[in-house]
Amino acid sequence: ETLQLALSQNVEKTFNQITVDGDTSTNDMVLVMSNGCTLNEEILPDTPEFDKFSKMLNFVMQELAKKIAKDGEGANKLIQVDVVNAPNALDARMMAKSVVGSSLVKTAIFGEDPNWGRILAAVGYAGVDVPVDNVDIMIGGLPVMLASSPVAFDDEEMKDIMHEDEVTITVDLHAGHEKGTAWGCDLSYDYVKINALYHT
Repeated sequence: ETLQLALSQNVEKTFNQITVDGDTSTNDMVLVMSNGCTLNEEILPDTPEFDKFSKMLNFVMQELAKKIAKDGEGANKLIQVDVVNAPNALDARMMAKSVVGSSLVKTAIFGEDPNWGRILAAVGYAGVDVPVDNVDIMIGGLPVMLASSPVAFDDEEMKDIMHEDEVTITVDLHAGHEKGTAWGCDLSYDYVKINALYHT
């Protein structure tokens, strides 16, 4: 029961925050198992030991989740989206997953195009009632939008950022103190080939 609790507490912020193409396969699942053979002293909820174990489990789950996203079919780049200063953590996670799940954002990252309009659109249709009149967007730490207005940036610096195999998008809502993160991958020609060239 304690292990299930630790899994349930951490799955929402890790495995449930990844997407490759928006589809969930019938065999997509998360399992954590322990056989109890070490005969260690039992860890109970609401103890410092449980908190420490849960944090370590979260680290492992997050790293594995990111590897799944990075290993998506035909993927070239891992995309991480951080939504910060949101009214609550759930809204932040929903917005982050909306951005990383957008086919237009995915293709922009594949084409190494810092298209802030596609990012802002995905924030807007996330189904979260948050004001978007004071939003900052950064790609790899380089601002492309401040206070919901586009800003000039150094093309060469942006080219270097977009060429990396891991691209981080940060959306600052200036509407609270919570944050959420999601991970995905770019959408490449190879994704279409892999999913189109076999027959059932």
